[in-house]
Amino acid sequence: MTGNRGRVWSDVDDAELRKRIDARQTVSQIARDMGRTQDAIRGRAATLRLSLPSTMRPWREGVKRGPRMQRLNPRANGED
Repeated sequence: MTGNRGRVWSDVDDAELRKRIDARQTVSQIARDMGRTQDAIRGRAATLRLSLPSTMRPWREGVKRGPRMQRLNPRANGED
């Protein structure tokens, strides 16, 4: 336990988190350096709508995702 349980995230903490994510640091490294748990880092990143670097697929960084394919409506095609 890091001793920060329940500690509110400040604007300075948020800026530090953004900086570390932009530097592509791992969640474990960020948590260790900021004195927070990995779950706290993931949760705050989600709240701020920040994408954490994937440790499973680092080569996916920057891949543009297009719109999802629309499902065909069977009734629109005359099928039932």
